[in-house]
Amino acid sequence: MKWYAAVLPALMAWLVFPVWAAPADAARLQRDLTPVGAERAGNRDGSIPRWQADKLSDAEHLQWMAAIAGEEQLFRIEHHNLEQHRALLSPGMQALFARYPDSFAIPVYKSHRTARQPQWTYDNTVKNLRDARMAPSGNEMEQAWPGIPFPIPRTPQEIMWNHQLRWKGVFIKLHLFESTVYQSMARATLETMIETYSPYYNRRRGVEFDSWHSAYYFSHILGPAKLAGGGLLIHESLQPLRQPRQSWVYLPGERRMRRSPVLGYDSPIFNSEGLRVADEIDVFNGALDRYDWTLVGKREMYIPYNNQKMRYNRCDDPSAMDAGHLKHYTMRFEKHRVWVVDARLKQGAKHLYPRRTFYIDEDTWSIAAVDIYDRSGELWRTTLRFAAYYEAMPGVFSSLDAYHDLKAGAYFLQCSAGLDTTFYSEPPVDGYFSPTNIRQRLRR
Repeated sequence: MKWYAAVLPALMAWLVFPVWAAPADAARLQRDLTPVGAERAGNRDGSIPRWQADKLSDAEHLQWMAAIAGEEQLFRIEHHNLEQHRALLSPGMQALFARYPDSFAIPVYKSHRTARQPQWTYDNTVKNLRDARMAPSGNEMEQAWPGIPFPIPRTPQEIMWNHQLRWKGVFIKLHLFESTVYQSMARATLETMIETYSPYYNRRRGVEFDSWHSAYYFSHILGPAKLAGGGLLIHESLQPLRQPRQSWVYLPGERRMRRSPVLGYDSPIFNSEGLRVADEIDVFNGALDRYDWTLVGKREMYIPYNNQKMRYNRCDDPSAMDAGHLKHYTMRFEKHRVWVVDARLKQGAKHLYPRRTFYIDEDTWSIAAVDIYDRSGELWRTTLRFAAYYEAMPGVFSSLDAYHDLKAGAYFLQCSAGLDTTFYSEPPVDGYFSPTNIRQRLRR
């Protein structure tokens, strides 16, 4: 027997199933890692607890969340005591203190690791250790089961795909307010109804994708009156270079769907007055190809967490806003571990943002904060995601995203409008998010 005849089967197995997709890795998701790949253990001083959310019944978890909502803060970080806590804050959070020394504050609460999701997504996450694959470039997904694609990531691209393909429910309808708050405290507010479906989390599909779609997104404008009736439909892509996202706008005056230019990268978004670009929806989305990505590592940091009260408060409420930021009593921060990923614009590539640093919560794979730098290397913008636990999902979902422009002194808020959030465990009917169906629904 030739030598290559003996080694060829092993070599082919290595090419198809990466060497790290070993039984030992699967065992780790039951032992030292959570089912989605976070560290089960708490930190050394106990300020980050051990993850034990899987040991609670639904009723017990609900009681836990109610108790968290009634907790008092441990302490508040303000400009005068910032130095004591600087090591646990992102540069963007520190910059908010520098920009608004007399008003910005961070209330810190006891940390609770409340994140959990359905067992079937955990089961698929284990299978993804062996089967999930990106394109060699890291810019596109090739295949994965409906779970976290890379629970034990080795590259920054895997972490960014974990964020984009994290558990956000199957099919969601939610009522949103979007407010731009200027330094003068003048506000521009948009009211919308959002529907989104993730075919990636269709639990009946196999490891191969049924299509290139990762998500469908439809936004129906309710107000103000001059914009009411309009709509935006987006078909998001798992393979954004080969099959870029598709988008349509509905113009009520014309009563038809119009195919829009591709919304991606730094395309402007009309409803945020220039404070957010297309690939900042969901804090980050879309193609990765314009940046060089670096996995910096993990760190402990104060991040917004368990903001249960924000689920029931509208962000168009002026009493919750201050010049440049939300008032401290509306927020809740806790100490958690985050992955840190840095993105720097490639030579010759174009984007409004030359550099971005992402801080990704280990328990959910959701980006919790982003720092954005200008062409001179100065901090320009910073984003904070205020997450909450939604028992109907079940899981952690954003209750409010805040995009701050440190130079302009303005910020943009996107938040839920109280109780009008509905999670469905089954996909919508076929064709629900087709341009034809959307047009028919809006014309009624």
